[in-house]
Amino acid sequence: MKRSRLGRTFVVASAALAFSACDGEIAPEDISASVRSAGRFTLESGQWFLSEETTRIACAPGTLFGVEYQVETEGIRFGGVLPLEFRWIHPELAVPSKKLWGTETSARPPNPELAWGETSLVARALWRLEHPEELKNGRYEFVIRVVGTREVLLSQAFAVEGC
Repeated sequence: MKRSRLGRTFVVASAALAFSACDGEIAPEDISASVRSAGRFTLESGQWFLSEETTRIACAPGTLFGVEYQVETEGIRFGGVLPLEFRWIHPELAVPSKKLWGTETSARPPNPELAWGETSLVARALWRLEHPEELKNGRYEFVIRVVGTREVLLSQAFAVEGC
């Protein structure tokens, strides 16, 4: 059966619309985030594991702490870009060798993309106290914010003590 020119145009346009949906930005109101676990982590056999659930972190070189989180979308089936930024808010730092300046540091690149059929993202944001300049008492807080706003979807704070 021969398709008309109009029929082929409709099929091509429909396919283009369907594929462009996965490149779209997911609306912030369709996104939620939750903490799966938070505390001290250790490295075993090349994998990071939660070794202690806590928000009070003893200040010592090599200490690794952070959060495993989940970002979920509501009613999204075609994937798309999550308009989110992932940040650590911390005491004032100046560690040129680690490219740490100021009171905020990126925890991962912004705007992660969900593939077709994906509805959630599970990841970790970890902080290791390595450099002597990082050994400061204070609040270290992981936040997920909507890009371009101050709207916080998730916040997990840790108290670093005993420096």
